[in-house]
Amino acid sequence: MMKIETYPLGVYQANSFLISKDNQYLIVDPGSKPDFLISKIPESAHVLAILLTHGHFDHFAAAEDLSKHFKADIYVHIEDEEFLTDPQKNYSDHRNVTCVHRVNAFDKPFLQLGPFNINVFHTPGHSPGSVSYLIENHLFTGDLLFKNSIGRTDLYRGNVSDMMESLKFICSLDGDISVYPGHGSLTTMKVEKALNPFILSFKRNHK
Repeated sequence: MMKIETYPLGVYQANSFLISKDNQYLIVDPGSKPDFLISKIPESAHVLAILLTHGHFDHFAAAEDLSKHFKADIYVHIEDEEFLTDPQKNYSDHRNVTCVHRVNAFDKPFLQLGPFNINVFHTPGHSPGSVSYLIENHLFTGDLLFKNSIGRTDLYRGNVSDMMESLKFICSLDGDISVYPGHGSLTTMKVEKALNPFILSFKRNHK
C-alpha cells in the first residue's frame, strides 16, 4: 500500500512529499531541510528518485543534498532545466540555490520507477516546464493548482495562455483524484471543479 507524507518546508512553506511503497521511496519537491527529510526515511529504504514539479528554488533547494546522500537522480522537465543553474531564474538570487548533481532533464509522458507507475502531465503556465505527476489516484500539481487557487503566471517565462490550457486539461481528470499542491492544503479534483473560483471563471469564459 502506498503511503504519502507531506511536509511544508522553507521560507514559503512549499510542500515536500515522501511517497513510499514496499520500502522504496520517491521524494517530490524537497524545498528545504535535507537533514530533516533524511531523518524521515528509514536507513533500510531505497530512494528511487527525486521528482521536481518545476524549477523554482523553493521546490528544489534540498534536492542536491538528498541526491548525493541517497545516490538518486533528480528528475525535472527539460523546459525547466535552465532554472536549476540560474539563481535569478529560480528566484534564489538572495540565496544562490543551484542544482547540478545527477539531474535528469526529461520530456516523457510516463516514468516507471520501482513499484511506481507515474503519469507525467506537462502543465506549463507557472513555468514552461511545470509538470503534474499522477501516481495511482494522487496528483502532485506543484504550483499549477492549489486549493481554491492557481499558480502565478507573472514570474520568469510564466504564461497565462499556457496556464489556461493546463487548467483545461486538469479539469478533464476524474473528480475522485486527490490533489497534492505545491503549497497549502490537500484537496480533490471534484472540490476544485466545483469551488475553485479561477476554474469556475475559466469555465464561464469558455462555454
